[in-house]
Amino acid sequence: MLEDFLARIFVNQWVVFGFVTILLIALAEVGYRLGIVSRRRNPDAASGHSGSVQGAVLGLLGLLLGFSFAMSVGRFESRRDLLLQEANTIGTTWLRADFLPAPYDRQVKDLLLRYTNLRIDGFPAMEGSELFRKTRAEVAEIHRALWQCADAAVEAKPTPAVVSFVSSLNETIDLDASRLAARRNRVPGAVWLLLLAVASCSAWASGYSSGVNNTRSVFSELAFPLLIGVVITLIADIDRPVRGLVGVSVAPLEDLLETIRPEPLSEKSR
Repeated sequence: MLEDFLARIFVNQWVVFGFVTILLIALAEVGYRLGIVSRRRNPDAASGHSGSVQGAVLGLLGLLLGFSFAMSVGRFESRRDLLLQEANTIGTTWLRADFLPAPYDRQVKDLLLRYTNLRIDGFPAMEGSELFRKTRAEVAEIHRALWQCADAAVEAKPTPAVVSFVSSLNETIDLDASRLAARRNRVPGAVWLLLLAVASCSAWASGYSSGVNNTRSVFSELAFPLLIGVVITLIADIDRPVRGLVGVSVAPLEDLLETIRPEPLSEKSR
């Protein structure tokens, strides 16, 4: 339930920025007005209490922002490393396909070429979309076809070189599951909820402090909410590997595709 609710809010970076910033600005304004009321009732007590509360909440917010940023960056680097590993493993499997007896060598290379194209074209697909389901079905089909070719090649020519091909193919298939798991491994919804709650309290406390001191501050009521909105948006953007300003590049797979793609007939004849 919580993950589904946050998924609707964090559909893209602009929705996150708008939602968080508007929420924090509104809470800062509410805090300011409540601070004015408290100052009228008891100026000395309200002023002393607001400063200590604001400092404690801001310290907690800084800790949570750093913790959340570290979590999202760690997951981002893991996805990027796995994509590079997959490109390297597909390339190794492609080269070791030369060890297979005919016609399995050609069949495997055709399947790997199709597989690489599929990984590139299906990468932007959002989980649950029609493109994502179609891509996963085609990936499973290619895995089965590759394994059938490997099984037949081992029976026809059980040499150490063929066995090394089977080992690299097995790693390629395993990396598909690892990449899918890394894609789904995002900052937990409970962490986002806690971060939003503390950020809201911080904005409220900042506005309240301005109110009890009778000094309307542009920083407290506008710049501070905007700054926190930008930071939370950046964390959410890094945590979403498919869409956003900061995403995992498929350049390693594209470079691999240029290497294994067959040359046009016109170039071969030159």
